[in-house]
Amino acid sequence: MKKVFIFMFVITSLFSFSNSTSSNDLKAKSIQMNKFFRAWQGVGADKKYIYVTSDRDTKFSLSNTISVYDVSGKYVVEKQSAYTGKDKQGRFMSFGDCFVSNSFLYATVYNFNSAPPINKRISRVVKYSLPDLKLIEEYDIGQGTAESLATYKGSFWVVYHDRNEVKRFDSKFRYQATYPLSAKFGGEGGYQGIFFKDNELYGNLHGSNQNGKEYAQGLDHYKFNGNTFEFIERIKVPTYGAGQGVEKVENKVYWVDRPANKIIITNEFL
Repeated sequence: MKKVFIFMFVITSLFSFSNSTSSNDLKAKSIQMNKFFRAWQGVGADKKYIYVTSDRDTKFSLSNTISVYDVSGKYVVEKQSAYTGKDKQGRFMSFGDCFVSNSFLYATVYNFNSAPPINKRISRVVKYSLPDLKLIEEYDIGQGTAESLATYKGSFWVVYHDRNEVKRFDSKFRYQATYPLSAKFGGEGGYQGIFFKDNELYGNLHGSNQNGKEYAQGLDHYKFNGNTFEFIERIKVPTYGAGQGVEKVENKVYWVDRPANKIIITNEFL
């Protein structure tokens, strides 16, 4: 996410699929995006496809795109202007992370990048049918900059860039509860991606927008006892820039590496 300045990645714009070794000895593969700024926000996946959300076009202007790759790393299609909704004051609503559930793609959207007053920051969840990427539902979920969502115990759970908490919603995104998260995060901001494994929550913190500044903050691990989330540890992420959306599908973990404009894929290490 989210600091609005323009820089060019030192990458080729051609597609590639490569093996690499991460800094914490995870065996990783990477999918190079075929255009600039495509791996900018989120990633979701199912058994066949990987879905990547960005709120920037190739000139770094605000524009929401969903890119689709197959699980071997081959580019399939993209949907530009995938969401064009605005808030009540006409402010652009940007994609955050995305998530696949029951053959639908869900993504968060928010007006943060349009610089509203703090008390006017709002978010929605948008729902797309698959595989046609048709927008079928929009849900207003209130204040805050909602970055990512996951399902657990029949509910949707949402984390925020600007709030150290996770909120619980029902299947129609009606509010149920708020749970504080105790880990501290730095100036880059809060959680950009989450997933659950059993009764454990994993939240990926915002990383730098470019290489050479600071290694991504890490993946925070919490244990949920039914009432509170207990912080367990902060896990080093597999690459320098893997500080955006994250998703776990079966034994694979998918990470958005913004500076490299790649999706990183690791075997489950949790």
